[in-house]
Amino acid sequence: MTMQRIILHADLNSFFARAEQQTNPALRGKPVGVVKAKARTCIIAASVEAKKYGVATGCWVNDARNLCPSIILVPADFDKYSDISHRFIKICADYSPNCEVFSLDECFIDVTETENFWGNAFNIAFEIKDRLRKEVGDWLTCSIGVSYNRFLAKLASGQVKYDGLFWITEDNALQVLDKSNLMDVCGLGWGLYSHLAKLGIDNFPKLRACSIESLHQNFGPFWGPYLYNLCRGIDTTSVNSFRSLPKQKSVGRTYTTHKPLNNRKDVERLMRNLSEEAAFKARTMGLAGRYVGFSIRSAHGSQNSIVGSWLANRSFSEGWSGPKDNEARSWYGHRTLKNYIDLGKEVFDVCKIISRDWLFGKPQDKPIIFCRVTLGMLTKKDYLPLPLFPADQKYNDLTLAGDKINNRFGDYTIFPANLLGVEIIRPEVTGYFGDKKFQLRNFLLEN
Repeated sequence: MTMQRIILHADLNSFFARAEQQTNPALRGKPVGVVKAKARTCIIAASVEAKKYGVATGCWVNDARNLCPSIILVPADFDKYSDISHRFIKICADYSPNCEVFSLDECFIDVTETENFWGNAFNIAFEIKDRLRKEVGDWLTCSIGVSYNRFLAKLASGQVKYDGLFWITEDNALQVLDKSNLMDVCGLGWGLYSHLAKLGIDNFPKLRACSIESLHQNFGPFWGPYLYNLCRGIDTTSVNSFRSLPKQKSVGRTYTTHKPLNNRKDVERLMRNLSEEAAFKARTMGLAGRYVGFSIRSAHGSQNSIVGSWLANRSFSEGWSGPKDNEARSWYGHRTLKNYIDLGKEVFDVCKIISRDWLFGKPQDKPIIFCRVTLGMLTKKDYLPLPLFPADQKYNDLTLAGDKINNRFGDYTIFPANLLGVEIIRPEVTGYFGDKKFQLRNFLLEN
């Protein structure tokens, strides 16, 4: 008989905000909103005290001030969050070799084979909480869910909001599910939820009443069985150790501007900045890529606007296809190269070619607020030939020397001259670790 799994899901509470309160005791007990920078207009994290007033992640600063006039806005410090995250991960990893870093502030821990060393899963949970306070910070708390699969363990950690501990068993699984909102469940995105709503399915009992055949018919061969199992608390997904991460397929960076950009040089500077970061991530992991993607979104478009398709079978010189004046407000272009690249200038040069029709047209008619640069189809540089020409090798050596200086003295100590006089966009840690191998590179070397 197969042993029933025992999985913990540990989730740091109000992470960014509590990290700021941890390092600045004057903020403790007060409503705090974390913003990416002083000029930004969106709250990326709210403290427990701010949430009591209705302030939530994604809330506009003006709305947050209306809800809570006493809110204190603090610029984000991603180096701080990364350091705390690594220390949290190290604690979680001490209890099982199967510890998966789900996001910056969340870990899954499969203790099926190791719980007996600590007596039981609850002893492990209490010890994680205790060590978090003693070894990382006394103001930091985490909620922990315990269950027999990943899905239910994550659902359990959200049952008690702050510093909680909750166990979902086979006996109470359906009861907990039926009290949960479909939209609050990890794995059900807006698209699935809206499709379910159109069918009159807005809770788990209604979903469970659907046959596997009807779900297959309405949602296809993948999502149909997925939904059928989900509403019954069935999940066979394994916990994947952060020490054996899958191959990195792409790296990149997105950025939303403080104000709309309608000057070609400003857009090019932003593009260069993001290209440098994408290339640096690749070099740091010993990778190079031959796919470059570039996308922008105009100031008048909705955040949910669909990216205009830049069809792969069209001639590259045709430029953009898709969005017109009052249609979709996003643009996307890409190019697959014959050779692999890993230098910021190379990525930037390709982005300029991709976007030339937009940049050299009438950009003032469509100012942008969002930009993304991606370097994909990555492979190990060890497999690639060295530069053939001395000038190329010299530029490559110069870039690597700059990397060493920046690693020692801080990001963008040395940077391209066309970024002089503008605000440098510095690297930041994304909540869900889209570039997990890069973000955890130093941690993996040390552990």
